[in-house]
Formats: sequence, C-alpha cells, structure tokens
Amino acid sequence: MLVYLIGFMGAGKTTLGRALAQQLGWHFIDLDGEVEQHSKCTVSDMFAKFGEPSFRMVEQQVLHNVVLQFQNAASKIKNGIIACGGGAPCYNQNLTFMKATGFVIYLEVSPEILCQRLLTTPSPIRPLLPTNDPQQLLLYIRELLAQRTPYYEAAHWRC
Repeated sequence: MLVYLIGFMGAGKTTLGRALAQQLGWHFIDLDGEVEQHSKCTVSDMFAKFGEPSFRMVEQQVLHNVVLQFQNAASKIKNGIIACGGGAPCYNQNLTFMKATGFVIYLEVSPEILCQRLLTTPSPIRPLLPTNDPQQLLLYIRELLAQRTPYYEAAHWRC
C-alpha cells in the first residue's frame, strides 16, 4: 500500500511521513529527494536553470518510477509513505495518478502557521519562496494556497 502526503510547503509532510513510516515499519520516500537523486541537481538549481515546467516533468517521471518500484512483483518493499512536494499534486495529472495507486492525505495547515514555519525553518529545497518579509510571505502563501487548495482538497482524506 502507498500513502501519499500532500499539502503546502511547510505543512510537515516529510516530518510526519518519516515518523509514520518508522512507526509502521514502512518505507519512506521524500519525492523532492528522489528528484534530486535522479537529476543529480538540487530542486532549487533545477528551478533556476530549467524553470518550473521542466522540474514538473522530471517530478512526474520520478513519481511514476517510485510507484513502479513498489508495484514490481519482485520488490520486497510493498508499503510506503511518499512525502510529495507542495506542487506535485497540482501538475501533470499527478493527483489522479496518486489516487489511482494509493491513499492520498492532505495535511491542512493555516497560512499563518505555514508562514511562521517557513520563516523559522528555512530549507534549500523551497525555490518558490519569494521573500523573508513576513507580510509579503503571508500574502504569497495565501495566493498560492488558493490556487492549490482545489487539488489538495480532492485527497482521500484531510487532517
């Protein structure tokens, strides 16, 4: 069984995914980490050098490859938690693919908490963060979250 964790950057997908996988004895995969391994380039560098559309195509390819590994009859690993990048379910029919191959959980977090987390725990793999100014960042989060929420809310479950 595959469980996909989706939600905005800073929602806790990787943190919760690792803890949940350890608790269940399942395999954990961070999709952004897999993209970086596959491309031998950081997510931020991919965005800067090739742009978001190219990154999203690689992300989709890696997502499909990861799922194929779990579905392979010879694979000993059958259960996994996949922490997806914040935009992953919003592009290239990825959400439809995730829902067809596993259980999708949306980690719903308020814009204010997301802003606080993103300001206090910076990450090198967040190329879409435009600013460190709290007011501007909160506006940005609200705008991007408004675009992504329809995808997120289409998950099997929200928490």
